[in-house]
Amino acid sequence: MKQASRFMPKYEPRKASKPLLFSLLFIAAAIVIYQPWYLVVLVGIALLVVVWGAIEQPRVERHFLRLCKEREGLSICEFAREFDPKVVDTWVIRAVYEQLQAALPTRQSVPIKASDSLFDTLLLDEDDLDLDLVEEIAQRTGRSLDDPENNPYYGNVTTARNLVLFFNLQDRANAT
Repeated sequence: MKQASRFMPKYEPRKASKPLLFSLLFIAAAIVIYQPWYLVVLVGIALLVVVWGAIEQPRVERHFLRLCKEREGLSICEFAREFDPKVVDTWVIRAVYEQLQAALPTRQSVPIKASDSLFDTLLLDEDDLDLDLVEEIAQRTGRSLDDPENNPYYGNVTTARNLVLFFNLQDRANAT
């Protein structure tokens, strides 16, 4: 019998290799030593990002505060009830819910609905979905990311429901 999803392991980020870190540090030092004006440009870009974040974050927090008020009392239970547990792996349901929660651009715990748009309602960035979130869910569920093009949901993952269904149809990574 399969272990309950509440016992699923948490996401464990992979550590960067030391040679890669030393290489990046060496390149950064070389740029600062030989092209100091790059440092000025990088500091300027960093300041613009900080200022933009300070302007944008209150709007984002208000959006999620409104969602929390509208969804008071909702939890992962209501999210899971949107799926047939005989068809959809409960580990996939839990991993998607928890990793979406962790990826939200707010510190608030926002109840997620299966119908939520990943980009319009949850305000996720497509790059975050492609580069981080998918890897995290795959690791937690033991699903492979090989041949995603063969998945009928490939290119159509715009809601939390579609993300669950996408992973549910992916092969298990350790399957032979």
